[in-house]
Amino acid sequence: MIALAAILLFGGIAFLLITVLNSASLPKRRQPNVARRLSIYTLTGRGSSDRGVRSDTSVSETAKDFANKVMVSREFDSMMGMRLERAGLPLKSGEWLLIHIGLTIGLAILLLLLSGGKLLPAILGVIIGVVAPFLFLTFREDRRKAAFQSQLPDTLQLMAGSIASGLSLPQAIDTLVTDSAPPMNGELRRALAESRLGVQMEKALEDVADRMQSVDFSWVVMAIRIQREVGGNLAEVLTTVAATMRERERLRRQVSTLSAEGRLSAWILGALPVVFTLFLLLTRPEYLAPLFGTPLGLALLIFAGILLAVGIAWLVKTVKVEV
Repeated sequence: MIALAAILLFGGIAFLLITVLNSASLPKRRQPNVARRLSIYTLTGRGSSDRGVRSDTSVSETAKDFANKVMVSREFDSMMGMRLERAGLPLKSGEWLLIHIGLTIGLAILLLLLSGGKLLPAILGVIIGVVAPFLFLTFREDRRKAAFQSQLPDTLQLMAGSIASGLSLPQAIDTLVTDSAPPMNGELRRALAESRLGVQMEKALEDVADRMQSVDFSWVVMAIRIQREVGGNLAEVLTTVAATMRERERLRRQVSTLSAEGRLSAWILGALPVVFTLFLLLTRPEYLAPLFGTPLGLALLIFAGILLAVGIAWLVKTVKVEV
């Protein structure tokens, strides 16, 4: 049992080192000057390469740099960095990769030890370690986007009042940075910093809409751009848009309340077979041995997995209501 755990541990470390050494020789992409200056306003902060001489040469910093090189060389850096910022996690893509690999190896070793040295629970631990962080990241993204969406009507109302009182659009956004709560104040602070570095305010706000995947906020940016090009009363336009979004948010919350029971049932029915199977694998593996050791059992497992996937998809489609 100890030998299998050691082999799994050192196998994961060897895979990480091989991947790092293969990508270390690739040329390092240079960060644009504006993006480098804006990095201090992001959740991850300024990178170690932007601080001049490195002050920390510990093993952890070396591992982070290697993981960042792996992510950049595989073109995952921008995509994962966007998802981490959208989820509100102050991590770089390389740090996320290290945590992901460590969790996968640790969970596999834990299930291997708990099951008495059986290989199948270790494989399930690897699968759970690979899938669970992405599920957690998706959950954090959805929750932060929902919070941003719920704050949007009040934010537009405050912005309209500030503009009606004589403030310009950047000054109104600066006021909102102080008065708003996360995640709205962080996103507006970044947009304001980008505008002070030369980016047009409409483009900075449009980046916020893309980053938070908010269709409503993109409509607000469109209204601001139209007002700048053709003129008009921006405060009145924002007030009308805020009233419309407030009614939509009220309807969205009502639909969410009415569908709460259905969504909870979908979670329970979807997770119950998987959790119960894991419980039996850890406590009574001989009870499930015919399913994994015979052709008929494997066929039944595949058929059950297909039915479970179809059922989960049908439940999600049923309880999800677009507003």
